[in-house]
Amino acid sequence: MMEQQLLATVDAMRRNGFEVVPLETAAKAKEYLLKHIPDGSAVGVGGSVSIRDIDVLPALKQKGCGVYTTWGAPKEETAHIQENARKADVYLSSANAVTREGSLVFIDGYCNRVGAILDGPKTVYFVISHSKWVDGGINTAVARIKQTACPQNARRLGLQTPCAATGLCKPADCGEACMCRATVSVDRVPRGRHMTVLFVEETLGY
Repeated sequence: MMEQQLLATVDAMRRNGFEVVPLETAAKAKEYLLKHIPDGSAVGVGGSVSIRDIDVLPALKQKGCGVYTTWGAPKEETAHIQENARKADVYLSSANAVTREGSLVFIDGYCNRVGAILDGPKTVYFVISHSKWVDGGINTAVARIKQTACPQNARRLGLQTPCAATGLCKPADCGEACMCRATVSVDRVPRGRHMTVLFVEETLGY
């Protein structure tokens, strides 16, 4: 039954304008990106653990690509890196959830990721694990993100939020540390853009 539901979601994403490439492993996703991103491209990267999990960025640099990521960068360089990422040839990201009807759902804090996805590079690749699929719509997707992705991301980033401490979302107690500042659902590919979803069976990210 689960396989049939995932196949139905793949069909839905394709109807929504996404190119969808089903893949089994992180290694296959890395191989695909290295094959399809031209040598010397400027590549912007969202704050995606899934992209980190497939270990593609060092290999892209070896191909002569300029890779714009804030991972490990000094704080004072963040704004410049994010600006270059928005102007890149290609953008790499994941999504926090995929709905049954083929929408990609994101919750962001700084919103550089959703900004680049919505109005940035013309070519976007999403690396999304089957583990992020939800059997429902936007509300189910947001619940999944708040319960699963947010606590792990908050702990990774060292944020003092209720979800980091207890695993429970308590917006009234979140305060300035809150990273849930924008919720975005990409229901169809924006006009004039090309978006490819590498839909990976292996568990990646949160």
